[in-house]
Amino acid sequence: MLGCLGGGSSTGISAVKNVFGGEKSYLRVSLDGMEAKQNTLKKAATGHSNWDIKEQVSGDNLKLSYKITNPEKLGRITFTNVSIYQEFKGNYSTQPEFVVFGCDNRPASLMKENVMYDLGNPPASLKVIDVNGQKVKGVKLVPGMKYMLQLTIKADKSETACVYFKAK
Repeated sequence: MLGCLGGGSSTGISAVKNVFGGEKSYLRVSLDGMEAKQNTLKKAATGHSNWDIKEQVSGDNLKLSYKITNPEKLGRITFTNVSIYQEFKGNYSTQPEFVVFGCDNRPASLMKENVMYDLGNPPASLKVIDVNGQKVKGVKLVPGMKYMLQLTIKADKSETACVYFKAK
């Protein structure tokens, strides 16, 4: 009877663990009102799946929002940061095209959950710098280019979400 649990059934158990077990993300990111999704079949098979936005998003006035599905798991949030990386030779650059962060360390300057931010024209509480380290008015993406957006929430239990998308 123990032999029946080997082989295919253990693969099935691994797939269930990959989908429901392990490190769980409590961040959900939306761009232009579209929530990033994971391929659950790929996650079940490999243990990992990227967060993707299937539709193209705005290059000039990209809208970002996020939510935390279980705030108690993260604790006190002390810093929020968005980095946007451009595709480079089939992978993604190691230096961001844009970084968006609070102008100072006051809690009022943090990006808040459930708020829609226009990264092309961000509020005065946020600063945007480009790949050259220069302060710019907002994020401007190249149409047709693929990007990876990395949202980092620094907290008692920090979390980062990476979302892959293409600009229109």
